[in-house]
Amino acid sequence: MKWFPHITNSFGYKLMISYFLLVMIPVVSIGYYAYTTSVQYVKEQTIQNATGTLKQVRDNILEKMKVVERVDKQVYLDQSLQQALIKRVEPYDSYQITSNNVVPRLEAALNLTSNHIALDLFLHNNTLPEIFFGNAEQDPLSGKKYELFHFERIEGLDWTRMFSALKTDSLWEQVDTDAKFGNVSLLRKMMDFHTVSPIGFMRITVKMDDLFENLNYGNSNTGVPSYLAVTDERNTPIYQSIQNPLPHDWTTQPERYLQIREPLEGLNWEVMALVPLHELEKGANKVRNVTLLVCLLSLAIFLVIGAFISAYFTKHIRRIVHSLQSFQEGNFSKRIRFTGTDEFARIAGAFNEMAENIEGLIQEVYVSNLQKKEAELEALQAQIKPHFLYNTLSSISRLGRLGEADKLHRMVSGLATFYRLTLNQGRSIIPIREEIRQVQSYIDIQKIKHVDRLDVSYDIHFSVLEYDTVKLILQPFVENALEHAMLEDRLHIRIVAYLEEGNIVFKVIDNGIGMSRETVQRILANKDQRSGYGIRNVNERIKLQFGESFGVTLHSGLGIGTTVRIVLPVYREEYRQPYDT
Repeated sequence: MKWFPHITNSFGYKLMISYFLLVMIPVVSIGYYAYTTSVQYVKEQTIQNATGTLKQVRDNILEKMKVVERVDKQVYLDQSLQQALIKRVEPYDSYQITSNNVVPRLEAALNLTSNHIALDLFLHNNTLPEIFFGNAEQDPLSGKKYELFHFERIEGLDWTRMFSALKTDSLWEQVDTDAKFGNVSLLRKMMDFHTVSPIGFMRITVKMDDLFENLNYGNSNTGVPSYLAVTDERNTPIYQSIQNPLPHDWTTQPERYLQIREPLEGLNWEVMALVPLHELEKGANKVRNVTLLVCLLSLAIFLVIGAFISAYFTKHIRRIVHSLQSFQEGNFSKRIRFTGTDEFARIAGAFNEMAENIEGLIQEVYVSNLQKKEAELEALQAQIKPHFLYNTLSSISRLGRLGEADKLHRMVSGLATFYRLTLNQGRSIIPIREEIRQVQSYIDIQKIKHVDRLDVSYDIHFSVLEYDTVKLILQPFVENALEHAMLEDRLHIRIVAYLEEGNIVFKVIDNGIGMSRETVQRILANKDQRSGYGIRNVNERIKLQFGESFGVTLHSGLGIGTTVRIVLPVYREEYRQPYDT
């Protein structure tokens, strides 16, 4: 960078760097936010889809379980069947009861489901004959069947003692040879409704393939490849999808998977969906690539636009600065040529008009000795100094380097408005509304410079706006408050205008450091040539125009601020020239 100091120190280079940073920060921030939000959305959608599928699978399983439970209730709540099961009879009568009352009801219960099902009754009533088929070592579910056993056959088995000790009346559990053949049983304690004494046990056995068949095709609805299984209370898989069994590392490396679980009511089991995290990352990577591409394209487009804007401002500011330098050197014939209607063109017009007026005023000083014209010239020289414009443009340049485009625009617009209203086509008498607008434009520029230290309020009665005044009577007092009344704290200025007994009264009130009574008297008596020039200038111009009964009075005190009171007559020029609204 030391090799090209003329480039790095240029306004255009600094403005371009400012635009680059101004564009880079929001684009990167928005891109990062969009990426993280999108990735989170993809993950949430995947989890939501997997959860929805899992709940659907669970609901289907529960519905199949309810079908089996309806068979259970059909047998358990049949009081005629219950009476037949507890009645102790002779062998011949037992055969009749079994054939006529027990078997038909058991067959009717089996017809409630279309799946293979085994219905076993273990009864304390040993007067009824046993009915059983096949071998205990064979799978009991070769179709639909029922069997009757005497309770002593299972009385000493572990699962019988376990179920007898439980307080619950029914339980889904894998008992006996269920695990061997892939079955699961619904156990039921049968009680006498009248004596509340045990009748025996009922066991309904179904295939887990029938009960959990939805696990085999539920995987296709999750949106991403996943694994479905049923686990017990020890997290051991009881049943898993035949088409997509659980991976071998799901217990040794659980951090690689997202686990979603739904409990199965009536069982100490859960339906589990296992989603590989790398599948989620695939969607996130797509979102990242799209976001990065959009951010790069946006950055490139904004940088091109920034380059054009930087070149535009640099060219116009450079022309204004060159003209100001000539103006500072005393060459008042220099003019700025801009086309268009933007703020730069307005500054150029105001500058050119100011230069022409100053040239005319300088010539007028040498050819005229009228006190009124001298007062107007001094007012213009006091208010329209080149260094004010130069300092303001330096502030504009600094705002451009800092990338404060909005403040830059407002300061340029305020400066153009200020000089247009200050020059005012050479008129010394202007409408009051233009005087208010002129001081507002000056304050707007100062508020940008002083940021939060300056606070201004207005209390302008609309009735005064239709009258005219000597120009530049408010701005000198605002400038004086900014130069002498403001210390480290905030400064509040209040500008008031109203009608009073046929006169127009202006007040400029500040809460600054104030002045002593001796200082006020010295300023008004023209005894202090180093200060109070603007105050005396305004006072003299008002008296020259309207008479000695009008002018400026000061009220101030140390530490309590200053109030400037300006009194004018109610006045309108007979031939008022048109002005901009």
